[in-house]
Amino acid sequence: MSASNFNLRGVPKEFMNSLKREAKKLHISVNTLILRMIQKGLGFTHEKTEHHDLDDLAGTWSDADAKAFEKNTEYFEKIDKELWS
Repeated sequence: MSASNFNLRGVPKEFMNSLKREAKKLHISVNTLILRMIQKGLGFTHEKTEHHDLDDLAGTWSDADAKAFEKNTEYFEKIDKELWS
């Protein structure tokens, strides 16, 4: 199958700026970024999606925070045998 080209009109300036920033961050062209987004959106790729929205929280818990979390979530480790019999 040969490649096709098209023009996309009416792209808002802030949208284009976001595309340029993302492409620069990934060290790829805007064209490549858009092609990847289309492939993913149409289900032509099965790439693992990485999320970085919680990165700023990584490593910020104290030992006391970790212990409190473990204590408050230990209930989730219990198996309800009635559901599995």
